[in-house]
Amino acid sequence: MQWSPQQVDALEAIALWRAAPSDTANQVFRLFGYAGTGKSTLAVEFSSPSTIFAAFTGKAAHVLRRKGIPARTIHSLIYHPRDRSRVRLAELRAEHEAVSKTEPLDEATIFMLEHEIKKEERNIKQPHFVLNVDSEVRTCELLVIDEVSMVGMEMGEDLLSFGRKVLVLGDPGQLPPVASGGFFTNAPPDRLLTEVHRQVAQSPVILLASDVREGRGLSPGRYGNSRVLLRGDLAPGVIYDNHDQILCGRNETRRTINRRVREHLACTSPYPEPGERVVCLRNNNDNGLLNGGTWTVDSCEELTGGPLLLKVTDGDQTIETLAHRGPFLGQEVSFFEARDADSFDFGYALTVHKSQGSQWPSVYVVDESAAFRGDAARWLYTAVTRAADRVTIAVSK
Repeated sequence: MQWSPQQVDALEAIALWRAAPSDTANQVFRLFGYAGTGKSTLAVEFSSPSTIFAAFTGKAAHVLRRKGIPARTIHSLIYHPRDRSRVRLAELRAEHEAVSKTEPLDEATIFMLEHEIKKEERNIKQPHFVLNVDSEVRTCELLVIDEVSMVGMEMGEDLLSFGRKVLVLGDPGQLPPVASGGFFTNAPPDRLLTEVHRQVAQSPVILLASDVREGRGLSPGRYGNSRVLLRGDLAPGVIYDNHDQILCGRNETRRTINRRVREHLACTSPYPEPGERVVCLRNNNDNGLLNGGTWTVDSCEELTGGPLLLKVTDGDQTIETLAHRGPFLGQEVSFFEARDADSFDFGYALTVHKSQGSQWPSVYVVDESAAFRGDAARWLYTAVTRAADRVTIAVSK
């Protein structure tokens, strides 16, 4: 590999950092760079049997694996399931038995206890994830984390608790991280790569991303296997059949596309059907759920007068959890109700904000960057760089 002077400087800086004694002030090296500047390639240069690669989302980990990098999700790497306590369930059953023997019969209390017992019986089937203090990170020489902007404080502190050196990779051209992220990106980079690696400089995705980032704009036309076209009437079924993910800016657009894709797939229930794609809307580390993570539905049961019992898989793990009905009906979940169940929505179309930290081979972007004013270029750059191989961008006339 022939490195550029900028890349050589980064390699030398990382080598010095790795050789220095490890302490809390020297535990993290921030290697940031724009799309195509070779962050992952540089990181692989330091790979050894004792190097571990990880990413926040399953999709980002999958992209690294396609490049020959044996990556896992951070969650699967440092957390493991622990059985939920059965004490609460035993207490409820004992109380129910005692109340059932009293006179006069307190039917209201019995009804409430039976409801709580059923809830705990469902909850006890769900995995409760805790930090795995015996994770292989404990003995690794180096931990490399890609797409690091989504890592929040709790997960970031858990990663550092193992005391190993951590090389984090990020892209300053993307949108700022969501509120719960930014643990590693809240400080300036130790090295910033700005020169696009010549081996990937002709990639249509990299060319389009660079044009957006550098303010040159996009003109309709073909760019290798990618396209920029004028936005017309949406045909979500055709788009869905030819791309791995659809991205847009506004929730109204997202709901419209999701509804029309479901019509194309002949879905009849307002709630998810087996095989459908859903997206998690809120972190729940206890259940192994990450905001923006996409899942495939195994089953969905409508519980009388309550939430949905949703069973989903991402290919690596299967989770059964209670899910709010509201988001599938286009309704918001109030702050006070949010913790009563998990939140999902249909995932055929995602907002670009929700897609941060993930990548797909082929992406269709409905360009709604104008709605983001000062962040318009960063919004479109983030959207384009969610594509690993091919992107189609539908721009306004």
